[in-house]
Amino acid sequence: MTRPKPLPDIEDPLTAPFWAMTRESRLGAQRCGHCGALRWPPRPICPECQTPGGEWVELRPSGTLWSFAAYYRALDPSFKEDLPYAVGLIELDDGPRMYGKMVGDPEALVIGQRVHALFTAVAPEIALVEWERDGDAPDRAFD
Repeated sequence: MTRPKPLPDIEDPLTAPFWAMTRESRLGAQRCGHCGALRWPPRPICPECQTPGGEWVELRPSGTLWSFAAYYRALDPSFKEDLPYAVGLIELDDGPRMYGKMVGDPEALVIGQRVHALFTAVAPEIALVEWERDGDAPDRAFD
């Protein structure tokens, strides 16, 4: 029997707005109300100007593969059935970098490839952001 995969805490006050957006197939990040800097991961204060708080804004679900790591051994037994898989660091078209699981063959990944977000429901209230190379699903289109 495989142990269930860990799930995010969708009630965490810092990240709850992100998970609410992913449930609606939208990608979001915090924007500082003072200097306008976008930030990911979310933080209680802006790392640029030290202003507390920030608002959540929607981002385009697309970017460039900036870096990745391919896994051929499960560091957590719950991911054994996913092997091999990759986790990518995506430079979003709107600025910040975001990490997430890559969909497809890790051997096909190349730094600099265009990618887009997929919103994968893993529980009734949780959708994870995964990333797919552009061209892997010709029926998908994002602006």
